[in-house]
Amino acid sequence: MKNLPKHTQVAIIGAGPVGLMAANLLGRLGVETVLIERNAAPYDVPRAITMDDEGARTLQAAGLDGKYMSHTVRGRGSRYYDDKGLPFADVGPGPVEYGFARRNHFFQPDYERVLRQGLERFPHVSLAFEHDCTGHEQAAKYVTLTLQTPDGDQSLRADYLLAADGARSPTRNRLGIGMLGDTYPEDWLILDMRSDPDEEPVSKFFCRSDRPFVSIPAPRGGRRYEFRARPGETPESLTDPAKIRALLEPIRPFDDAEILRATVYTFEAKIAERWSCGRVFLMGDAAHLTPPFAGQGLNAGLRDAHNLTWKIWAVVTGKAGPGLLPTYETERRGPAWAMVQLAVAMGDIVMPESAADIAFRTSILTWMERFPEARDYIIGMKFKPPPRYNDGAFVKLEDQPFAGSLVGQMMPQPDVAHADNVLTRLDDVIGPGFALIAQQPDTIEAMTNSLDVWSVLQPTPVAITKNSVTVTKDVAVLAPQPDHAWKTLRAHRDQIMLVRPDRYVAAACWPGEVAEMARSFCDILHAK
Repeated sequence: MKNLPKHTQVAIIGAGPVGLMAANLLGRLGVETVLIERNAAPYDVPRAITMDDEGARTLQAAGLDGKYMSHTVRGRGSRYYDDKGLPFADVGPGPVEYGFARRNHFFQPDYERVLRQGLERFPHVSLAFEHDCTGHEQAAKYVTLTLQTPDGDQSLRADYLLAADGARSPTRNRLGIGMLGDTYPEDWLILDMRSDPDEEPVSKFFCRSDRPFVSIPAPRGGRRYEFRARPGETPESLTDPAKIRALLEPIRPFDDAEILRATVYTFEAKIAERWSCGRVFLMGDAAHLTPPFAGQGLNAGLRDAHNLTWKIWAVVTGKAGPGLLPTYETERRGPAWAMVQLAVAMGDIVMPESAADIAFRTSILTWMERFPEARDYIIGMKFKPPPRYNDGAFVKLEDQPFAGSLVGQMMPQPDVAHADNVLTRLDDVIGPGFALIAQQPDTIEAMTNSLDVWSVLQPTPVAITKNSVTVTKDVAVLAPQPDHAWKTLRAHRDQIMLVRPDRYVAAACWPGEVAEMARSFCDILHAK
């Protein structure tokens, strides 16, 4: 462990996946960061198990996708079974739009290990276990943390404090911020198995009235099972080996030695009353709690980390003023709560409460058999809110010239080819900061001729085109591949796009409007 400095630009509480991701993103952007964790060592048991395409893209932004994604199980969709054990719906994996499969099943201890190793790349980032933040005080320009360490109490001063300290967040409690929402009345037994005869990379939802359960693929040939508790069952009775045997034997051969973890969770659907106080910001479970039925708990926290860290970087490096930081909650709060509601809706499908609920669900699904598109829309979670913000750090978000505009949305990530025909993902060319994207000869020329107006943001200019163009050495010229993501990106073929570090499209303009777009976005950043 590195010796902690007396002062840092950013302090993060909580070395779980969200805190670790935030530290890696800040490290890659060159921000001095101290990550502290109250426990003496990392958790060595799996908790989250599903990373979506946006979460994988955030790992890519941290420069670590190549270190880990090959160790995940690429999800091939999901299947739903009725009360008789018969399948009533199959959902495919869907197209690749952001560079990765929509569902990737992973082993969390390995994932966190890669994130911790990633921090070793940055001499300006420190990670300290067995350091408990017992309090903090805010001043006009900094936050002072009181840390309880093996060597006694210490203090650490930070420009900003990010709290990723979990569902029971001591930081949130010290700030007096409450949680809004509900706690599910039933507990769930979570079983992680080391090996499993079911090797199909499909998530399976058994929507039974007597005891709903879920079966999820895991790396290393493993599998997770989640069983809803019945009234009167306690955590002690549910984790009794005889009970586990009784639950699993009808499904698969049982061996005590194959149990990696058996625990009981209470699921919650909640959101913090507010996400910040002065120079302190909440992330992940400290800000919102999501039931697991849509696989969005961890992923929502990763979105928080990517959204907030680039804004912190912009402020501490003088690219933006502090007025940018409230857009973190402005942008993230609505989508985070929408994901909570999505998970609740999926729970209503997975765990019907009564015979009447089952009959209603069956009648709806039977009716929808006549309308496959409607069935797939519901069961396939196509009502899942897309990665889009309705307010925040965007130029003319409500005044776009055409319906297909990507401004306010996450930019698709197509595969592209360098001049030597080597394929890569677009984000790997862009790097961790801002980017300009142009696709036609006239927009590429306009982008190339106006790079001097971007002295504050210094975006990476990228030309994606099949045409032969003349550019300066600063512009990366890439050939597009005819995939789904490229077709979506073509909506802006006649415009120049400004892309934020979190891969959301901040603005788009016609060739003669580049200087105006630069001024407008810098005004939004509250740049000095």
